[in-house]
Amino acid sequence: MTTRGIFLLLIGPLFLLLAGVNGALLYLWERGEAARGLENQALAAAVTTAAFAASSDNLARALAEPGRNKAIRLATSNITGLDGLYIVTPGQAPLRIAGPGTQASLENLSAPTVPTALPIRANAAGYRVATALVPTGRGDYVIAQIDAEALFAQVAGLERLIAGLLAGAGLVGLLLASLVASRIRRELLRNSAMIEAIRKGGPPVSFEGLAIRETLELAQAVRLMQTSVAGRMTRGDRELAARDRERDEAGAVADFRQSAFPPCSATAAGRAVAIRTLGDPPAGCFFALCEREGRGALVLGECAGDGPAEALARARSAQRYFEHEALTGSTADAVSLGQRAFALTRVEWREWSAGDDGAVPVVLALLDGTNGGKAEVYAARATGLSADAIAADLVILLEASGFVAVLGESSQP
Repeated sequence: MTTRGIFLLLIGPLFLLLAGVNGALLYLWERGEAARGLENQALAAAVTTAAFAASSDNLARALAEPGRNKAIRLATSNITGLDGLYIVTPGQAPLRIAGPGTQASLENLSAPTVPTALPIRANAAGYRVATALVPTGRGDYVIAQIDAEALFAQVAGLERLIAGLLAGAGLVGLLLASLVASRIRRELLRNSAMIEAIRKGGPPVSFEGLAIRETLELAQAVRLMQTSVAGRMTRGDRELAARDRERDEAGAVADFRQSAFPPCSATAAGRAVAIRTLGDPPAGCFFALCEREGRGALVLGECAGDGPAEALARARSAQRYFEHEALTGSTADAVSLGQRAFALTRVEWREWSAGDDGAVPVVLALLDGTNGGKAEVYAARATGLSADAIAADLVILLEASGFVAVLGESSQP
């Protein structure tokens, strides 16, 4: 979904909701006030007429007097929308004393005990009138009815006005949402262009003209990120160039040997084997572990070469050879053949079977100086420790370069 669509879905309905609530409140208030006005008008007319009727002992004779009749008709002519003014005597038909009575709605009316204004009602023809009932105190009562069609005509006009306001509010909301979304979209596209420039390594994009604070801060963060990335790339290029200048054959061989001969912890022919690198071994040093049919063999050696690269290549070949051939026949014969084939200058090896006693740790070391003997002495005194623990201790204790391997009792059944 686009930014414009999100804002249209959020702001448009919100404007319509606000306009609808306000319009509904206005409609209900105006309709209620107008209806109460008609009811009060009808009630005033009925009360006045009831007072006139109560003051005369003979109402018919009083109405027949020209002066009084004229006064009543003159007074009622000033009542806006009066449809009919009636005096009702029990057991007799209602007597209309004023108004045309064209919209009379006299059904289901009963004598009141107090002045009463009834809700607006419609007659059989559908005409609506406001009705008030007032007792005269002599057993009869007065009915006053005011035409309510004018009220509902005004209400219909108000409904049309409110509908127009709703439509206008919706259009205004959609227009504002579209304008705001377009502004935000333009500024986000500017930020996207800055990010794309960073990705492609192009020139930085200016963020002048951004007016929204959040997008401006985002643009500044992107610019800072671009500067940081550029600086990091420059530093990386410098570091690579420096390493290239400092790199030599021996350094490359040392880096590769770390991945070619990683520390090893394994179980072979019932014995736990731990092999560790100490210091910076010569390029031709290697180790090889072989297991076959309940037998195990471990070979540590060093190959000669015209350079570090050739020595390392021979060490890798020797490792693969001993891993596959050390137990094919006699291990001693395999070692003798490997010495000649890979120019081994030093070699240490050990062969064992699954049934051999592994309670006493055995050290196999390819170290400089007297460090091999020191490792054997420590291992002899470290009975009870695992092969991994002894190998880890030797890495810490010995200042030597080469490989050291410890054969210990396996924890696996």
